[in-house]
Amino acid sequence: MRALFFISLIILLGCEEVVIVDLPQSQNLIVIEGWVADTLGNHPIRITRSKPFSDQEQIAPIDDAQVIVQSRSGQVFAYSYTPNGIYVSDFEYQGIANSEYRIIALIDSLEIRSEWDELPEKVEVGNIRVESFEENDPDNPNQQITIYYPKLNAIDPEGIANYYRWLFFKNDEVFNEPEAITIQNDRLFDGNVIPNNFQSFGYDVGDDMTVQLMTISRDAHNYLSLLKSQITTLGTSGGTTPAIVNGNLFYVNDNSTLVLGYFGTAAISKNSLIVE
Repeated sequence: MRALFFISLIILLGCEEVVIVDLPQSQNLIVIEGWVADTLGNHPIRITRSKPFSDQEQIAPIDDAQVIVQSRSGQVFAYSYTPNGIYVSDFEYQGIANSEYRIIALIDSLEIRSEWDELPEKVEVGNIRVESFEENDPDNPNQQITIYYPKLNAIDPEGIANYYRWLFFKNDEVFNEPEAITIQNDRLFDGNVIPNNFQSFGYDVGDDMTVQLMTISRDAHNYLSLLKSQITTLGTSGGTTPAIVNGNLFYVNDNSTLVLGYFGTAAISKNSLIVE
């Protein structure tokens, strides 16, 4: 027998979305989610337990983990607990490009680690240009309304395999629907403008439009790609076959128990404007 479980996917800057994955009924698994970015900050990490879909409480925070983030060069950043399963570094730090990072967490006397994840070089998001289109007003089909959306001129570095995630904010609120997970790799546009057909992210006059480009690792891209396919096509004809969304986390002395989530790195570039 199988059941649905909630896990939350932490996005940088503390935004959050809830997704559903298919797990065996009996499993109550640990979920770890977090990123080290090339921006100065406390780089939050959420640690929770998966819960049945039928459970009214979507999040089961773990409040007694011992958590550190390690760099391959030997730096160690200690973390402390805050509410809702969030752990933050005791001191602000900034991820360094081409450096590798991992998490080590002690939970219930068992050690969990992530694979090393290398922080890529930053790719600049570039300037935002506002474009628009007309569509029927949902409240008055006899009238047209204007929808505004961002157009970017970010240039992909030539000769380097790059992987990207885009985030879009309207008045500081992130677009967090599952369909809003926007990821790319540069296999088809190496060295050229990064394609950005973002008409599905609509804004109105007066809105604060912010676009954030995350340059991520190949493993992070593959994880997000699988996650998106699971949460946007399950239950549809021709949809993805249900599967566990494996990340890069594991028990040091137990190969039989899964750890859900992903701990990764990201280089961040963003730009903003007011839609006029």
